[in-house]
Amino acid sequence: MTRVPFVSCRSGLRPGRPPARRSVAAAALSALTVAVGIAAPAIAAPPAATPDPAVAAGRRIYLDGVLPSGKPVRGTMQGDVTFTGLQASCGSCHRRSGFGASEAGAVAPPVIGEFLYRPIAVGAEQTGLRRSHGPGTRPAYTDETLVQAIRQGVDPTGRALDPLMPRFELSDADAAALVAYLKTLGSGPSPGVNEDTIHLATVVTPGVSRARRAALLDVLQAFLADRNVGSRLEDERKVRSGWEMKRKYGAWRRLALHVWELDGPSASWRGQLEQSYRAQPVFALLSGIGSGDWRPVHEFCEANEVPCLFPITDQPVVAAADYYSFYFSRGLVLEAEALATHLRDAQLDGPVLQVFRAGSPGVAAAAAFRQAVAGAAVVVDRELAGVGPPQAAFWRSLLEGSPPAALVLWLGEADLGGLAAAPTGKTAVYLPGSLLSDGTAGALPPLPAGARLTWPFALPPAAGTSPSRARVWLKSRGLGQVDERVQTGAFFAASLFNDGLKELHGYFVRDYLIERIEHMVDSSVTTSVYPRVSLSPGVRFASKGCSIVRLGSGDPPTPEPVSDWIVP
Repeated sequence: MTRVPFVSCRSGLRPGRPPARRSVAAAALSALTVAVGIAAPAIAAPPAATPDPAVAAGRRIYLDGVLPSGKPVRGTMQGDVTFTGLQASCGSCHRRSGFGASEAGAVAPPVIGEFLYRPIAVGAEQTGLRRSHGPGTRPAYTDETLVQAIRQGVDPTGRALDPLMPRFELSDADAAALVAYLKTLGSGPSPGVNEDTIHLATVVTPGVSRARRAALLDVLQAFLADRNVGSRLEDERKVRSGWEMKRKYGAWRRLALHVWELDGPSASWRGQLEQSYRAQPVFALLSGIGSGDWRPVHEFCEANEVPCLFPITDQPVVAAADYYSFYFSRGLVLEAEALATHLRDAQLDGPVLQVFRAGSPGVAAAAAFRQAVAGAAVVVDRELAGVGPPQAAFWRSLLEGSPPAALVLWLGEADLGGLAAAPTGKTAVYLPGSLLSDGTAGALPPLPAGARLTWPFALPPAAGTSPSRARVWLKSRGLGQVDERVQTGAFFAASLFNDGLKELHGYFVRDYLIERIEHMVDSSVTTSVYPRVSLSPGVRFASKGCSIVRLGSGDPPTPEPVSDWIVP
């Protein structure tokens, strides 16, 4: 494992910012209190890995809307609107972290234990202007008054809560379980955080070239070094700052990067990750790069609730119920579905022949294409086996005689030798841009005349457009362009994490980080090779579409669109 040297840096935390806006679909917004300000917590030990039965039952009520009996939770809002099950879960409004959300002026405030069990006052205590009575204030909740709020919708003073807060039908045991779980929310930093350091990791799988590995690590290590050196006074400010700045400077932590290099077959990766994590827990995985299936890393993150931020992989895991991994796109599966849409519209006069190598990422792409184009064209599969690339005679055998209307090749550069000289005739040839390019089209292998590429990347900007922030940063750090997809992707992940960290206000909780990042991608000034990136609650793929392009003249060639932006 490699650790970035670090000294001090500027955290830039801003106190008192409200939770970000979010979409609250089909679930009522809640208001257990009329005040939403939260103070920075003391650093405490993380909760036990295995909660007691009451906490486990409360977690299921909070997140899933399911009672210990197995029946759905039932709640009523505004007098007669009933919600059940997942719609009635606390997390649908207060979010998984418990730090709350807002929508069009309606607020679901934090319900973390530290917030509920302290009084809310208004004003600055140190100036003598703080008051504890009247609008905007409340006493601290007790177990009894919190249960009363959940069931009857009144705060500790007896004032009615917002009518959007459901009144829940819970037994004494069910209510006690929910209260027990609320006390655990925000109770301490997630693993990987201590008094002065936040530990991060990045993963490199076998098969990644030295050049791509170096492209990733050079960016991450330079970014973290810059961040840590950016301000050298935070340790002193933690101790000497006035009360009004304690929250900002008290949240300062250095960042340490650990490089988890995997080896051997993919079946062993999960064990290697678990071993590295036991040796040094980390708060999040920052980017990463994989050759082949990313699933073992994904499953490790889900099992350990570790955020994984925008790894460079062509085989992300598409799983609707999973939570902790963010990806740039759905990879080759997205490209296959976009190409199927394009070819359905083209109304081909003849079969489609798709070629892929056994055991490669192309297998999943071929399956997705076959399913997406079903009924619109006849698809014939040709699977490559053996250790060597196909020779020119192989390509001629596919294209002579009764050639297909389209030849779709889910192959990397190593398998394309001799293709450029093959007599394609009227056969349209399509190849995966993500397997052949870093997003710039500057290092493509020789391709047949008229070949087209699936292109999930941004198209070249108009003449005179300024280069992206990532390119400027790379140049300023003396990092030449090696692989733009890897370098800008790593910079995007690191920048987004750093920006999200500032929004935590000292609450180093992984679920809270996830929720902040969900709202930050759309407005981020940092770019990657992927266009039109956006996220929202529950969405884990930032770029949703793909173009079909041909290569224009020039050196290097320029991708020119032959389709609109396709969102399958």
